[in-house]
Amino acid sequence: MKRKNAVLVGALAGAMLATPVLAAADDACLKHNRIFSTKVINETTVLATDLQHNQFTIHVNPGCPGITYGGSRLVFRTWQNLACVDKGDLVGVQVPGMGFVTCAINGVTAGAP
Repeated sequence: MKRKNAVLVGALAGAMLATPVLAAADDACLKHNRIFSTKVINETTVLATDLQHNQFTIHVNPGCPGITYGGSRLVFRTWQNLACVDKGDLVGVQVPGMGFVTCAINGVTAGAP
């Protein structure tokens, strides 16, 4: 009987500890149609702000050539129209003098880098 109680207590404690982690993962949902502004930090990192002024760090892998040029424009391409920007999605960079460069997104995290 004590063993069953110990297992039950362990399972409940695990569920309670996992809840904030799962909630934090849900907070990292940046929808491309809700992006208000972007700021390129370096060739592998972009800071995005949504319409509610939440900040997200977008990791681009490998480094995206031309993304740091002053006149570049970013175009996010997700596979589903209203889905969150996530690993495997594409970001296109229109660079004056270089044309259009496509780079893969390695991941998105909530908050500034």
